[in-house]
Amino acid sequence: MQYVDDQTSLIQSLFSASTGAGWQDFLTPLRDFTQANGAMLHFQPIRGTAQTWSIGVDCLALQDLMPSLRFDRVYGQEDLTTTRTLDGFFRMVKVRADGGATASLCISREAHRRDFRSPDRQFLTTVAPFLGQCLSTWARLTAERGQANQSEHLLASLGAGWVITDLTGNIQSMSPNIDALRAFRNMRISERLRLEFADPEMALRFRTAFAACATQGTATVIFTADVGTELTLQRRDAEILVRLRETPDHAALPAEAFAQHFGLNRSEGRLAALICDGHSLKSAAKVLGWTDETARSCSKAIFARMSVQGQTGLLRRVLTSGVTLN
Repeated sequence: MQYVDDQTSLIQSLFSASTGAGWQDFLTPLRDFTQANGAMLHFQPIRGTAQTWSIGVDCLALQDLMPSLRFDRVYGQEDLTTTRTLDGFFRMVKVRADGGATASLCISREAHRRDFRSPDRQFLTTVAPFLGQCLSTWARLTAERGQANQSEHLLASLGAGWVITDLTGNIQSMSPNIDALRAFRNMRISERLRLEFADPEMALRFRTAFAACATQGTATVIFTADVGTELTLQRRDAEILVRLRETPDHAALPAEAFAQHFGLNRSEGRLAALICDGHSLKSAAKVLGWTDETARSCSKAIFARMSVQGQTGLLRRVLTSGVTLN
């Protein structure tokens, strides 16, 4: 009965690992149930880099045997002919995964121990029908998480975030980057999971807009220029979607990266960034410690290098670029 329970537990750990628990959480019970010294899982997609997970005694030396294995058959060291000496004992199985990918599973024992018994081999036979399915699930979820992370990165680079509340203002969910937005100089999430504002005027403006959104559908709250953030509210059935977008802070970007993006030198890049952040030539010169004449001369060089007409052309070129995405 315990043997059956172990098999069930192993299959459960396999499915759990495929959805994010980690393959070590599958290989550890496999090693323990089979009384092995090491366990290894190898995944070979048709395109992309192969992945290998292992614990205990190093099984990686057995990887070159995997291409010669037939699918769905459990092999032992006595079943394979190789030109090199295999130390110890092992059992291996290879299965198909989606899209032509393959998955291989191996357990091994050190040479001073006895060979695996038939019940130990049976653990590989038990999990083999599910192994390809689980690796395919893992690969799909990994790709989806990578795409989601990329989307979150772009969202943060654009200075955007979102909060979803119910119609009473209680927060249901929010984007991971929400607390990094500069709006939180004047805004916070309370212990009751509600948006709150330190400035009374902002608080009143938000409450008014929220009430209007709950009844009419859409509202916009524009924060003060020093914060540089805009909030839009939109009702979606029984919830309110709050979108935040803050003005990009180009001067906060690495000066070398900003300059390189537009083919400028470092000094030109610093001035261009300040202009795009709303500075006049006079105020930018003061920030940089330049004379007004130096700022005017440098700005003309910037316009020429970037092939734009004046500060308006510079703003259009930078604000429509992908410089903040880097």
